[in-house]
Amino acid sequence: MQQLDIKTGIHRGEIIKDAIKASGVAVGVVAEKLGISRKTLYNKFKESSIPYSFILKLGEVIHHDFSLEFPHLGKTVKKEVPKPQAPASNNLLLQFDGAPQEPYKPNNMKECEQELVTLQRKYIALLENFNELLIKTSQGK
Repeated sequence: MQQLDIKTGIHRGEIIKDAIKASGVAVGVVAEKLGISRKTLYNKFKESSIPYSFILKLGEVIHHDFSLEFPHLGKTVKKEVPKPQAPASNNLLLQFDGAPQEPYKPNNMKECEQELVTLQRKYIALLENFNELLIKTSQGK
């Protein structure tokens, strides 16, 4: 018998499995884009309470809006907005050469989750850029 998430009463693994199936994207391709193995992804289908950060990333990969299944996602998780670039200055100090800044401290669990999602997206973007660079470098040899 499948267990349900106690808070929401739904099985998140079943929802993501159905969404992947409906997207038409192969499970292997989805797993590769998420940076996990197919086996790990299949194991996620069995989990009833998958982290929302994982569900959001999966939604980006398969181009699916999970706020339909999880309405609170659209209200609590904000998309990362690019910050405006500071004008170039003539001094030679870099951002990290100035006075040390106070580290960001989230006030509650929602802010922690948002910060985690933001950092995860940055990390994945960095990995994708690194992989592209590796491919370009290996083709040039």
